[in-house]
Amino acid sequence: MNPTITIVRVLACAGLLLACGPAAFAQVDDAASPPPNTLTATLSTAPLQTFPGPTDSNTPLVWIGDRLTVFSSQSGRTTRATGSSLDDAAMPEDAEPGMAYTDDIGSGRWLEAVIRDDETGRLYGWYHNEIPTDCPQGIRLWPQIGAAISDDDGATWDDLGIILTPREGTVSCDTEHPMTDGGIGDFSVILDNNEDPTQRFVYFLFSSYGGDLEEQGISFARMRWIDRDHPLDRFSGESAAFKWDGQDWVAPGIGGRSVAIFHDAEQVTWTSIANNGYWGPSVHWNVDLQRFIVLMSRSRGGNYESAGIFMTYTTTLDDPRSWAQPKVVIGDSQGWYPQVVGDPSIQGTDKLGGQHVRYFNQGQSRFFIDFSVDAPIDAASELR
Repeated sequence: MNPTITIVRVLACAGLLLACGPAAFAQVDDAASPPPNTLTATLSTAPLQTFPGPTDSNTPLVWIGDRLTVFSSQSGRTTRATGSSLDDAAMPEDAEPGMAYTDDIGSGRWLEAVIRDDETGRLYGWYHNEIPTDCPQGIRLWPQIGAAISDDDGATWDDLGIILTPREGTVSCDTEHPMTDGGIGDFSVILDNNEDPTQRFVYFLFSSYGGDLEEQGISFARMRWIDRDHPLDRFSGESAAFKWDGQDWVAPGIGGRSVAIFHDAEQVTWTSIANNGYWGPSVHWNVDLQRFIVLMSRSRGGNYESAGIFMTYTTTLDDPRSWAQPKVVIGDSQGWYPQVVGDPSIQGTDKLGGQHVRYFNQGQSRFFIDFSVDAPIDAASELR
């Protein structure tokens, strides 16, 4: 790859499955433009550090007492490593993955997010599951999101079922994309900071690859934290998670229509070989800046060829329109799945960091990131 931060709108539509116009390119609505981004992410070189296991997804980390556990997924198989820190975290010496599910769903599960309940010790995990489609042009894959729990520190997991699926009718072989034919996945998860247990939510930031352009890109769902043990209704099968529909959290998690953010003139539908859009968000709470910060990729065509890594943030999770205008962090030689890992002094993870964090991309870290505020923040200007 030779990625660049320069994103060019495709002017010629020859060969595209969708014609130029509203269906192929997003229309810019100044009234809906994101708030300005007043943070800077400064990179500095760091000694090489890698996750203990191979990864082709987001990699969740969780502290259990004074021990760090790292879950790395590749090709639908997750490994578990433990240690006193990321420096010495290791997988079992017997070459076993260190974790297993208690059932077989017939396809791979990439464990992309884990949150520990400090009162009970139970781990709550959410996975990316891919379904193959036998298209005329070859196998294409579409993702969906499921939930799981573990009561033995992540060694074994009980699958609670699929809780987030794409809108019905949006998975289609009518695509030029070499890998994907729709779906929702490549996500991260974080709890809000609400101390009222009846009003506390777990938020899903996911990549949406199907439907119209308004649906494609970085999308959101949320679920009440008190529903975490039973995310599916035992009688109806309805999900306790609801998607953001552009105005409110009312779209059903199973088959509902979500509305993405960050539409601009450069966006090109995922069904095009010239696809261009944001995907693969990783979110953390920054204790020093008191903001939720996301790193995410942007494609520039083909099989998710990288146009760089971008940063956005918000002070509140309950309105996706509050996320700031994406700002480029790094544009050279970047792969997939950017994320941070916070400092061990605060038991930092992929979900918790400070001003100074480790930056990882495809499971490797060669840089630190220092986040700073460009100018005094007018809180009213950041919220819609």
